[in-house]
Amino acid sequence: MNNGKKVLLLGNFRPTVAIVRQVSALGYGTVVKRDKGGLGAASRHCNEIWDSPIHASDPDFPQYLTRFLEQRPDIQIVMPVEEQYVLAIARNRDTLPADRTYATPPARIVQTCLDKVAMLEVCEKAGIPSAPNATVSNIEDLNAAATRIGFPVVVRPLSSVKPIAGRKAYITMDEATLKHELPTWPEGHDSLIVQRFISGPRYNVDYAAQNGKTIHAVATRILRTDASDYTGIDVYGETIPMPDDLWDLTERMNAELNYSGPGLIQFMVDHDRNEISFLELNPRFNGNSSVPAHAGLELVRLSIDLAENPDREEPLNISQGGLRHAWSYGDVMGIRKSVQRGMLPRSQVPKALAAAIKSAVTADYHIIWSWRDPMPAISQLGIAFNKLIGRDKD
Repeated sequence: MNNGKKVLLLGNFRPTVAIVRQVSALGYGTVVKRDKGGLGAASRHCNEIWDSPIHASDPDFPQYLTRFLEQRPDIQIVMPVEEQYVLAIARNRDTLPADRTYATPPARIVQTCLDKVAMLEVCEKAGIPSAPNATVSNIEDLNAAATRIGFPVVVRPLSSVKPIAGRKAYITMDEATLKHELPTWPEGHDSLIVQRFISGPRYNVDYAAQNGKTIHAVATRILRTDASDYTGIDVYGETIPMPDDLWDLTERMNAELNYSGPGLIQFMVDHDRNEISFLELNPRFNGNSSVPAHAGLELVRLSIDLAENPDREEPLNISQGGLRHAWSYGDVMGIRKSVQRGMLPRSQVPKALAAAIKSAVTADYHIIWSWRDPMPAISQLGIAFNKLIGRDKD
């Protein structure tokens, strides 16, 4: 045990499972804030559960967290996992107890990365390619921007925590499709980004950076997501040797931001046209945090150690890849979601299920499942059952 120190994990969903396992392996005690879902708290590596009804989206959360930490001097490290907790810590860092370590990138970096318009400006400064785009605030400007940019286009929210009608983005191939899918301005959005759609696979680079230099990294080619239009969450992918162009772009981004801590940068790559476009940079752990862990990256350790000592010496660790992963729950539930939203014809369901089964059988490892820690996966099966019988709505 690290001098009896405990780590508080904020966010209790898919990535929390991999992260709580890694935190425990480092010798820390673990406290998981229990939110809906229960995956991280179900792990045998969770030593204690903080039952709290206050979520990061509640304006009272910073004060609530402060009171809890003042009562718990044994909790020396706070590790936000879910994006809303990452943002809440960043926005309120100066008001939180100063005698704790917050294992997350600096507040300035977090708030910049989660501002999609600001990140397009960062890309321009750093010479990072980004497909033609426009920020719009009404349906007339949206349609005009799409026509000016040229179809196909993707319409994206400014914040990933505020999807458009439950979708991370809309990919529309022509004007008629756009007007059919978005006939009116979606509620809850002051602005949206319209961008030319780059056709091709998505690539992730999970990494840790130190004072603007990338020190640990692994590249992943996403082979399938939980949405049939490819805009969803990674459910099947493979790590690969780091491509020179993705390494160069990741290095440029980290240098421009003077980035420190863990992150996930994503690109769309059209191999036929030899075109790359920046997608987004998440200043947090990957939702599929098992991927960098199996690749030999120490992102969880580095998130703590770099927060405590930003100038410590760390060796370079670039994964050579070669492993395939599967998230079978997300794969199957994604088929269901795609059918419900009219994105996947029912006639294609058998083929999609066959692909999910093949991925599950051939994967080198699974995002949630572990023989030594089976309860998170069992809990996820329970969640799936409740959704299928209608007890838990999506």
